[in-house]
Amino acid sequence: MFPRNKNLLAIVLLCFSVFIQSCAKDDGLNPENLDGRDGFSGIAAFNAIEGTSKLELFVDGKLVNKDGEDFSTGGYLSHRTLFPGKRSLELKTGKGAVLYATEKVFQSPKMYSYFFFGEYKREPLVTEDDVIKPDPGKMKLRLVNLVSDSKLKLDFKYLTSTISHNLEDRVFGLNEYASKEDFTFKITSTDQKYEDIEIHLDGKDRSVISVVLYSDLQVEGDKKVIKYKILEL
Repeated sequence: MFPRNKNLLAIVLLCFSVFIQSCAKDDGLNPENLDGRDGFSGIAAFNAIEGTSKLELFVDGKLVNKDGEDFSTGGYLSHRTLFPGKRSLELKTGKGAVLYATEKVFQSPKMYSYFFFGEYKREPLVTEDDVIKPDPGKMKLRLVNLVSDSKLKLDFKYLTSTISHNLEDRVFGLNEYASKEDFTFKITSTDQKYEDIEIHLDGKDRSVISVVLYSDLQVEGDKKVIKYKILEL
């Protein structure tokens, strides 16, 4: 019998391990993992395009939607990591029609959100997301306005102050608040195209929250209303 070469055996096992890992990560698109993401970037997406059903988001031709994720109007695809660099993005219908296509350079360790809204060919709102949890006793909060056919105004009370803000810039925040406080946001359509709504949000320690406003038809009838989703990043 030939003598064993332990060094050679170790090298073979190491190469095999690296090969398996590279195959597992070949698509560069993995489930969300926000801790220890050095060397990675990330993407999330929200669909506020009115009346759309089961859209699909692709990065470099690979489907981002996971099994069971419904990306219809009001749907959200949470953050997932991908390799940095220039990547192609496509938003398609279930039948393959392209609603939006672009290329973007993703930088490490930045995390991005794509908010699709308005007409099909409209440029989405793209944000760089702060997903770092605040100190104990604090929470981070932002409001994202995706209502494209009305001017909205935000009013809410915080501690001893009343805060008012016109949501023309699409994004209000990201600001830190005491997590022991609960919030009631009043959203007013200043041109009276929509009925006013109130959004109740309980404080949550060390949370990072986005409140997303969008418009869609009521479940029954043809009246458009303001809807919202509360997303914890």
